[in-house]
Amino acid sequence: MHTLEVPPAAGFLPDMSWTKNVPRSQRLDCIAVADEVFTQAERKLGQVERTGLDRSQIRVAAFVPRLPNAEVDRGCRRYASYMGKKFRQHGLDFRVEEAQSADALELLLLGAQVHDKIYGMFVFFPTPFGKTEDYFLRRVPPEKDIEGLTVENTGRMALNVKTFDEEEKYEGVVPCTAKAILTLLHQHDSIKKMFPRDLEEKGPSVVILNSSQRIGIPLQSMLMRIGATPVIVHPQTQAEDRQQYLRGADIVVTAFPPRSEEDLVRDIKEGAVVIDCSTEGNLHPDVVHRAGHISTHDNHLGQITTALALYNAALCALWQRGMKG
Repeated sequence: MHTLEVPPAAGFLPDMSWTKNVPRSQRLDCIAVADEVFTQAERKLGQVERTGLDRSQIRVAAFVPRLPNAEVDRGCRRYASYMGKKFRQHGLDFRVEEAQSADALELLLLGAQVHDKIYGMFVFFPTPFGKTEDYFLRRVPPEKDIEGLTVENTGRMALNVKTFDEEEKYEGVVPCTAKAILTLLHQHDSIKKMFPRDLEEKGPSVVILNSSQRIGIPLQSMLMRIGATPVIVHPQTQAEDRQQYLRGADIVVTAFPPRSEEDLVRDIKEGAVVIDCSTEGNLHPDVVHRAGHISTHDNHLGQITTALALYNAALCALWQRGMKG
């Protein structure tokens, strides 16, 4: 399904100063989870080195699209900087190239496809060139797809993950941001218990306010496979339906460009788990009084995403070395 992207209203930035006062007992700990995933990625890189490939030879090509004389998207710029820092800290050869047109980006991707020294590719979306994300993702070979968004990698995941236990044990390249959300949920016992362990148990209801290929679509598939009932809310969803879904959801995941304060998520189920993956913030301050657990937009979910991208880079290197990850 393709849904229209609604841009934020010019000049609207929600006041998210309240997020600094969220009680520690209520806030999900993204940094601790990211540290654990970085440790797992480090072990996987050690496995790569045992094949005879030094980690300094694992080159990752990252591509940042922007229009001439325009600034790079703020969230994209921040993420690219942090990812480059962490990949280099772990000894990888991480390089960033800018593309100022669709043709330039396509040529860079085609070149990276056949470059035998490049083991991983990553495209920072959105692309301001009038073409869909899927158009560019089709130029990324699955064995170099460290974000886990190619049709082959998402399809392989969907076919192989059918239960909660299988999702935890699945060893394959998976969509980083969607997996980061699940990883965060799995690290808290009371949230983990929401998900059924067998067909006799019932799972949680989830509302996802995002319909992108990076978050909403893969997350919906992953949640459904482990027993949840996920609903995607997109710009064409009726306002009354949106409110009804939010009031009944056990888990709310949000990442959208708000056009006004009325768009902010406010009326949720008492005790719901809320994860805000947006750049500038999607939550009204009233949410904190009703949420059981919360991760606000500034809670460093991107650190988990980056750790998973690093893990995926190691898997891609093993894949190309002819080794089983």
